[in-house]
Amino acid sequence: MSSTNISDRGLSIATQIDMLSFAINRIREIVLVCDADARICLANLAACEVLGYSEKLLLQMSATDIITHLDSVGWKNDWRRLQQQHVMVQETSLRNQAGDTVPVEIQSNYFVDADQAYCVLLGRDLTARFDMLDKLQEQELQYRQLVMNSPDIFIRYDQDCRRIFLSDGYEAVFGVPAAEALGRKPTEVWGRPMMRPEDFEARLREVMRSGEEQEIELEWVGDEHYVCQSLHAVPERNVKGEIKGVLTITRDISHIRRVERELRKRERYQSALIENFPFVVWLKDLNSKLLAANSAYAEFAGVASKDELEGKTDFDLFPLQDARTHVEGDKRVLQSGQPSHSVLQVTKRNGEKAWIEAYKSPMVVDGKVMGTVGFFRDITDIKQNEEKLIQRERELQSLIDNTPDTIIRYDLNARRLYVNTPKLKRIGIESGRLIGTTPSEYPGGEAYMKYEEKIRGVINSATPDFLELHGKADNGNTWFIHVRIVPEFGEQGQVIGVLAVERDITELMEYRERIHYLAYYDALTGLPNRTLFADRVNQVLADASWHEQRFGLMMLDLDRFKEVNDTLGHQAGDDLLVAVAQRLNASVRSYDTIARLSGDEFAILLPELRNPDDLATIARKINDEIAKPFLIHDKELFISTSIGIAIYPDDGDDRATLFKSADVAMYHAKNYGRNNYQFYSRELGSKASEYIMLGASIRQALKNAEFELFYQPQVDLMSGEIVGAEALLRWRNPQLGVVMPDRFIKVAEESGLIVEIGEWVLREACSAVVCLNRYRPDDHPLSMAVNLSSRQFLYNDLLASVKDILAETGCKPEWLKLEITESLLLEDSQEIISTLSTFKEMGITISIDDFCTGYSAMSYLGQFPISQVKIDRSFVRDIAAKQDKLELITAIIRIAHALRLELVAEGVESKQQANLLKIQGCTIAQGYFFGKPMRLRHLKLILAEEHDLMQ
Repeated sequence: MSSTNISDRGLSIATQIDMLSFAINRIREIVLVCDADARICLANLAACEVLGYSEKLLLQMSATDIITHLDSVGWKNDWRRLQQQHVMVQETSLRNQAGDTVPVEIQSNYFVDADQAYCVLLGRDLTARFDMLDKLQEQELQYRQLVMNSPDIFIRYDQDCRRIFLSDGYEAVFGVPAAEALGRKPTEVWGRPMMRPEDFEARLREVMRSGEEQEIELEWVGDEHYVCQSLHAVPERNVKGEIKGVLTITRDISHIRRVERELRKRERYQSALIENFPFVVWLKDLNSKLLAANSAYAEFAGVASKDELEGKTDFDLFPLQDARTHVEGDKRVLQSGQPSHSVLQVTKRNGEKAWIEAYKSPMVVDGKVMGTVGFFRDITDIKQNEEKLIQRERELQSLIDNTPDTIIRYDLNARRLYVNTPKLKRIGIESGRLIGTTPSEYPGGEAYMKYEEKIRGVINSATPDFLELHGKADNGNTWFIHVRIVPEFGEQGQVIGVLAVERDITELMEYRERIHYLAYYDALTGLPNRTLFADRVNQVLADASWHEQRFGLMMLDLDRFKEVNDTLGHQAGDDLLVAVAQRLNASVRSYDTIARLSGDEFAILLPELRNPDDLATIARKINDEIAKPFLIHDKELFISTSIGIAIYPDDGDDRATLFKSADVAMYHAKNYGRNNYQFYSRELGSKASEYIMLGASIRQALKNAEFELFYQPQVDLMSGEIVGAEALLRWRNPQLGVVMPDRFIKVAEESGLIVEIGEWVLREACSAVVCLNRYRPDDHPLSMAVNLSSRQFLYNDLLASVKDILAETGCKPEWLKLEITESLLLEDSQEIISTLSTFKEMGITISIDDFCTGYSAMSYLGQFPISQVKIDRSFVRDIAAKQDKLELITAIIRIAHALRLELVAEGVESKQQANLLKIQGCTIAQGYFFGKPMRLRHLKLILAEEHDLMQ
C-alpha cells in the first residue's frame, strides 16, 4: 500500500507513519527492513525483545551480524535470488546480544520504494516449535521403547487395511516376515490363523465404519501346541477426528484359553459325572434354593430339563408336606454342620407313592458354609422287595407250618433239632418228645435204624439221599412215607446238619396201582385200552410168526352212537358203551381180547385162527347182539355196528398194516349200509385211499375257493313264472375235475367239514338272492332253497350262524328256504324242534327234501314247523308211463294238502310231467324242462328276458 493511497483517505503522512509503526510493533514476529547491502533500516519491538538489542543498536547493524548462516557473499547470493523470486522462506537462526542463537523461520520479501530496493525480513521464533518437536521426539522414543519392549504386538492398518506399522515379534507370532507383511493387506499376506483373512479384513473395516472398538480372537495350532491371540482393535483418528486406520494390540492369551478349556473340560467331566450318577443330585443355597441339579432331579420333579430347576425351592416342585420335610432336613444339616442320612416316603408328581434314601451335607467353600449338597435315590423297588421278602418269609413260615410234609432238622449226631408239626400223625407222637433224640432211639426199630444210617451217610458224603418207609398206624392201616434227606452247609462249605422232608405217599402208592390199571385198561368199560391191546397184538404177532399161524383182527364202530350222545347226553352214551362192552364179551371166545380204542370204536384180537369162516361167524353174532334193543335210562335204543376184518398174514404182516386194513374194511362196512361186516381186500384199500384223498382235497378246496354254487330255477306251474331257485353245490378240483355232491358230501359229513362248507353255501346263496331281488318288486320276491346237513344241527350253533349270515348279507328271512331230510325228524330232539321253530318265527321256510324216500314218519310232520315238502325225482320220473307212480304222486300231494304244506316237485323233464303235476295240484316244480342248474349270471339273464316278455 503506497503512502499516496493512505493520504488520499485524509490521513497525514505523520499519522500514517505512526499507524504503521504501531502496527509493526504489535506483530509478535521479528520485522527487519534491510537494504541491498544488508544494513538494517527498520526493526520492530519484537526484534528488539528477541535479539536483546535496542532499536538504536539494531539500526547500526547489518543482517549478516545477526543471521548466523550469512556472510556478505551469502547475502549477495540470497539478494540476487530474492530479486528474481521476490519471496523466499528459509529456516535459520539469529544471534542475540548474549551470543545465543534463536531458531527462526525467515520470510524475505523484496520491494522497491523511490527507486531504492529493500527486503523485509519477517522472522518467526521457532524456539517453542523446536521445544515441542523435542518433546514429541522424546515421546516417540518412549512410545517406541514401550512398543518394542511390550509383550504385545502392535499393528497399524491404513484405510485400505494395509499394514503400515509392525512391532517387533510379529514374525515370531504370526509366522510371516515383517518385511513381507508390511504394506500388504491380510488378504494378500496372512499366515497361521484359522480365521479367513477375508473375515478378518471385514472386522477391521467394521471398526473403521462404526468407529467402535472390537475384540478379535485368532486361533491356530502352532508347531507344538494351541495358540490364541486376542486383538484389541481401535480406530485411529487424525487431528480432525477423522478415522484414518486401525490400531490392533495383539496379546497372547493361549495360556488363558488353555486353562479355560481345561476348566471347561473339568466342568464337563464333573457335569457328566453328576449327570450320569445313578442318583438325584443337587446343590442348594442357605435358603434352600436350588443352585444346580442333574437331569435325574428334573425327571423326579417332573420338569422338562434341569435348567428349569435353578432358583426353585422344594415348595415350587413338590407337594407341601414333602417340601416341608425336605427344607426342615436342610435346616437341620445347616444348624448341626453334620451330614444326615434318612429314608422317606414321598409323593411323585403323578400321585404315586415312593420311597427315597436321602443324604445331605453342609456345602463348605473357603471355610464358609454356603448351603447344602446332597443326593437321594429311589428305593421304592428295594422297599417293595423288602416287604415282599418279609411277606415271603411269613408265607414260607406259614407254608412250613401248614405243609402236609414233615420237616425235621438233624444235627451232626443225627439228633432232632426241629420238627415243624406239633405231632407225628402216623405214629401219634408229640413232636416235643422227639427233640434231642435220634430215629434209632425213638421210635426205634429196624426201619428207623435204616433211616438213621441214611442221615449219617448224607452227613459223611455231603450229598442228598432218599428212602421210603412203611409201617402200620394204630388203626391198622398201612402207611408209606418218602423221605428226602439233604445236607445243610455252613459259610465255609462244611456240613453243619441235615434237613429231612418226610412226605406221606400212602395215597400215591394207591394211585400207582390205580394208574397202572388206567394205563392199560379203559376206565369206563374195564376193557383193555389201545396200549394194552397193541402190546397183545405184538405178542400174538411174534407167536404167529414163529409158529406160522394165522389170526384175525376186527375193528368195530357203533353206528349212530353220536346221535345218542348228542340227543340223550354223555351219561346215556357212557351207559350204552358199558352195555356194548358186556355184549361183546359174551360174543367172543374166552381167549380173545376186546379193547376200547376211543369213543365208540372197539377192536377184537382173535388168535389161533383155523378157518376164516370162524371170523364171519363171530362177526354175525356181534352184529346180532348189538342190533338187539338196549334199555338205557328207561328208553329203548337201537344201534348197530360196522365191523372190518383183517387176517394175518394175508392183509398185513405187522401191527400197523393190520390195523389199517381192518380200519379200511370197517369204513367199507359203513359205506355198504352199516350193521354188517366186511373182510379187507385190495379193492377196499384203493377205495379207502380215495376216501382219504377226498377228505384232504376237501380241506384244500375250502382254502383255494374251489367250490361254486349253481342255481336251478323253481317255476310256478300255474303261471309259468320263476318264483325261486335251489342252490346246488359243485366242486371244481384241478386234478379230479368237476366232483358231484353225491361223491364228496358224505366224506365231508363224516370228517366234520360239512359245517364249514354249509356256512359257505348259505352265505353265497343269501348273497345271490339279495342280488336277484335288488330290482324286483317288494311284493314279488324270489326265494332261495338251501340244503342243510343234519350235522349242521348237531355240531354247530346253526341258529346263530344263520342270523349272522342274514345280517351280513342283508338277506330277508322270508327269501330263504332251508331244506332238511326226513331222518332229522327222527332225532326227536327238543333242541332241533326249538331251532326249527325259531327259524319259522323269523319267516324262514322249512322244507322236507326227498319226501317219502327215507324214514316215512308222517306223524312227525305235525310236530315240526314244516311249511314245504319236496317230491323226489324218483316219483316224478315215470308218472307219465306208470299208473302206480301217478297214483303215488297223487297220494303224496293229497297228504301235503291235508297238512297245508306247499309242494315242490323235483326232476321234471317234460311238458307232460309238468301238466300231470299241475292237474294233480302240485304248485311248484323244478327240473331240466324248466332249466338245468346254472351260474348266477345265466339265471339273471333268464329273469331279465322273463321280465321283458311280461312287459
